[in-house]
Parts: sequence; structure tokens; C-alpha cells
Amino acid sequence: MASRPVVSVITPAYNAAPYIGQCIESVRAQTLSDWEMIIVDDASTDDTTAVVQRYLHDTRIRLFRNEQNMGPSDARNRALAVAQGAWIAVLDADDWIAPERLEKLVCFAEAERVEIVADPMIYYTEWGYVYSVQWAAFAALPRGARRYSAEEVIRASPSAQPIVRHDFWRARGIRYQSSLRLAEDYALFLEIILKGGQFALLPEPMYYYRIRPNTSVTRYGDGVVANQAALEYLLRLPETTPQRARLLRQTFRRRYVYAMYPRFAQAVKTGAVREACRLLHQTPELLWILLTSVPSAISRRLWNRERLIDPWRESPPQEVRR
Repeated sequence: MASRPVVSVITPAYNAAPYIGQCIESVRAQTLSDWEMIIVDDASTDDTTAVVQRYLHDTRIRLFRNEQNMGPSDARNRALAVAQGAWIAVLDADDWIAPERLEKLVCFAEAERVEIVADPMIYYTEWGYVYSVQWAAFAALPRGARRYSAEEVIRASPSAQPIVRHDFWRARGIRYQSSLRLAEDYALFLEIILKGGQFALLPEPMYYYRIRPNTSVTRYGDGVVANQAALEYLLRLPETTPQRARLLRQTFRRRYVYAMYPRFAQAVKTGAVREACRLLHQTPELLWILLTSVPSAISRRLWNRERLIDPWRESPPQEVRR
């Protein structure tokens, strides 16, 4: 391995024993071989460390272990402190990436001369059902590669895992915020943009995001609080102009409405009229979401029924992934 690898892959891990082997294998299978992978075990209580140790014969992989659980932000910051790569790629322990991802995104970033690049994420349920493919909450996939202004990124509300130029990251003093245990990656992405990072998207999904019950993707109540904390942090940044502050607040309101919608839909479905009215009075935008989501919900239900697939059932009819 060269003295400075092309990419440092940073991976925080907590009780990820069933998944981290696939994560590591996906990095070892990369067409770009000049990488290092820095795994920080955040005081797991399962066999995460033991699984990672099986791969330490590959000298490109390094393992660190926290004595106590510090949260994903501190785990990532610890990895960043020792990372040597020209580019930083974030990869969570229960996710995996396509073999060509690192090579394609680095080449794309160099060609575009930008500081941050990303691709859409493929959201998988536990047993391989494709839930969605997206790079942001409020932006469609473009037809081809394109650059985005800071204002466009704020409106889009990105959810992708980026690759960032290490020198830019370090020069701007950007770190994950320890106070955020959810939405910390969202806050970091936007902080990079607010501090001048030029962003381009390659609309080729190569990051596989595993959705599991009781994770940040499925805990809507926790997400509302986390998004508020992330918003407050971003508003305090000196680079946040009044115009961008307005955009951030507007985007947060939209995220808040969508986060509250499952509660409202459940109240409507179960006939809890008083609760539905309370939520609707508090957040009138919920009615618009209900009216516009019914056709797509019916279509999705019919599609699943034809294939006998329920994305949240406990036991899948067959193994779809792998």
C-alpha cells in the first residue's frame, strides 16, 4: 500500500456482527485497490470485534475499539483522526458497496474538480427487498451526472453517504457533532456544502443501505428531535447566510411534516379521529400528503400483492439478496 492511499473508508460499528463481514468484503472487492479501511468498534457487546479480526491479515484494514459506547459521531471522528487517504469515504457497518464504487466516484470527483461527490443509495430491507433508490429526500434522480449549488443541496435534503476530499475536510475543521446521535451525517453533509464544498452527483446507485427495524430510518419520533438539533447546529454556523437559513428552516419544516405523517396515517387507518384531528390541526400539510399518497400507496400494495411480498413481514418467502 502506498504511503498515502487514495481512499480512506471509515466505518463505525456497534453490534454489527451479522453484517460487518459483508461490509468488509465489499471493500476488499473494490476495483480500486489503493484504499485503507478504518473500523472503530464502539464498545460492541456482540462478536463484532471477533468478525473484524478475521480480516486483519489484510494490512489495509485497521481496527480500533472504544472502551465505552460513544456514539457514531465520535466513532467516525476517531477514524478521521488517523485516516491518511486523499479521499474520505463513509461506510456504515451494516451496509455494503458495489465493487466499482470507489474507483468511479474518485475518478468522477477528479474530473469534475469538486470536493464532495455522492451516488444514490439503494435502500434494502433486512432480507433484500428494494425499498427505494434515492440520494436525497426531496430531489429526483437526474438523467445524468450534474453539479448542484449549495441552495439546491439544502432544498434537496441529502441522505447519501459522500466521498469527500480529505484536504478540504481537514482545512475547514469539519467534524461530526458528538451531540447528534441521529442526523449527524445529514448535518455533516450540509456543513461541507455551507463551508464551500462543491458537490456533484453521479446518478449510478452503488451504495447499499440496509433498513432494519428500530433504526434511525424507522424511528420517526426520534428523527423529528434529531432533525431539529441538526437544524439548530447548522443555523449557528457563521457560513449560514440569512437566505440559506430560510431555506434550512423551510426544508426542516418539510422533513418534519413527512416525519409526522406515519402517526397521522395510523390514526386515520385505526379510526382515531381525535388524534388525527389533533395532528392535522398542528400540521395542516399532512392532509395534502394523505391525498397525494393514496394513489401511489394503492399501486405499491397491488405490486406487492402480485409478488406476495410484504417488505416488513418477519419471514420472507425466499432470500432475494445475494
